[in-house]
Amino acid sequence: MHQRRRLLLTTAALLVALIVGTEVRADAPRVVGWLCVGSPKSDSKLLEAFLGGLRAHGWVEGKNLRFEPRFALGKSDRLPALAAEIIKLKPDVIFSCSTPTHLVFKKLTSTIPIVMGTGADPVAVGLVPSLSHPGGNITGMVAFLHDTSVKMVEIIADLIPRGSTVVLLIEATTPFFRSEQVVRAAKTLGVHAKFIEVATKEDVMQSFATLAKDPPAAMVQLPGPMLWWLRRDLVAESAKLKLPSIYPFEVTSDAGGLISYSSPIDESYARAADYVDRILRGAKAGDLPIEQPTRFRLVVNLKTARAQGITIPQSILLRADRIIE
Repeated sequence: MHQRRRLLLTTAALLVALIVGTEVRADAPRVVGWLCVGSPKSDSKLLEAFLGGLRAHGWVEGKNLRFEPRFALGKSDRLPALAAEIIKLKPDVIFSCSTPTHLVFKKLTSTIPIVMGTGADPVAVGLVPSLSHPGGNITGMVAFLHDTSVKMVEIIADLIPRGSTVVLLIEATTPFFRSEQVVRAAKTLGVHAKFIEVATKEDVMQSFATLAKDPPAAMVQLPGPMLWWLRRDLVAESAKLKLPSIYPFEVTSDAGGLISYSSPIDESYARAADYVDRILRGAKAGDLPIEQPTRFRLVVNLKTARAQGITIPQSILLRADRIIE
């Protein structure tokens, strides 16, 4: 009888401990890490889109959410150290802003769920085996497809004479955008594609100084997180040369860039917040299909065109989703 009583008491104590432990874990804020190459200022709209998306699901900073953002301030060589710093915090989920950050996290963890905010085709760069069944710990959003770069070349080719040179500015951390598809597309359109690779802001400035001596007919900026961060500098340097340029971010057109062709990045970040919510509620990252962009926006800044003496053909204006007057 005494033995049975002791067993019942022990069982009751264990149940109480389990319940208390569960309550402590449930009340503790969930930890979400964030890593971007930019800065709080350059990424402010994207931050708000992401955090706003989390708030819509009931996750509020200071209550049930602990948000741990890290920014490389345009210096990609800082990413490994910042990523390691986030992993030491043992977050429940990590939000990763771009392909260079995805690749860094892939090397450092195979267990913590990673949600991509944007990036290149993750199958092509070796992040996952499949978009529909990613497996592992990585899922989220894709924004830049290889044919996006081809489309930008096609658009800018309408502004320049056949036989002229188009410079393609490419970031060293995104070499996968140096594709044969782009070169073939340029050749078909009757223009010559010339890649210029940059790794730092100093590289960018030096490249424009070199271009000033022998200006190309146009420039295509290929996607890259550092170039996103330097978007205002790119617009300013292009303006000095009156260089027809197209960018992969709509926000660059808002900053004075001539033309942009892109999927809405803020919508991608807000959608990524849905993925984070699902993982925080128990879903496995590897079971969530990776989403591709369903629409792209062509934006033309006519104010910039007039200031630089550039005539935008009707073929482009008629296709534009937005014209900045």
